Amino acid sequence: MTLLGSAAAREIEELHAVFVELFRGRSRDFNRCAAAFSVHFEMVTPDGKNHDRADVLLAIERAKAPSDFSIEISHIRSLWEDQNSALIQYVEQQYRDGKTSRRLSTALFEAEAKAPCGVVWRHLHETWMQDAE
Repeated sequence: MTLLGSAAAREIEELHAVFVELFRGRSRDFNRCAAAFSVHFEMVTPDGKNHDRADVLLAIERAKAPSDFSIEISHIRSLWEDQNSALIQYVEQQYRDGKTSRRLSTALFEAEAKAPCGVVWRHLHETWMQDAE
């Protein structure tokens, strides 16, 4: 993995840790999320719905989760990289209300020096995986 790919991997892990803090209500600082997403960011949810940056940021602000909520990121691997972008795949496992769900995610990152880890999320596509339990 190149330096850009490594920055993208770090971004994936750091931003999901931020999500846990926000969703549990231990933080209400959404600036980190806003700084992470490109102004052209788009997401396809596991249910096949398309969302733009504004939709995603609003959903993050509205999200709430119980105190047992957690996210685990694993199997991060680079699918493709060049000097300015990286396509990274990873597995996101969430635990909430006694249930575990998993999704396979593929994210396109672009280099951005001002972003928290030096990359911004440009596109994200999530697909449900078979339950972990």
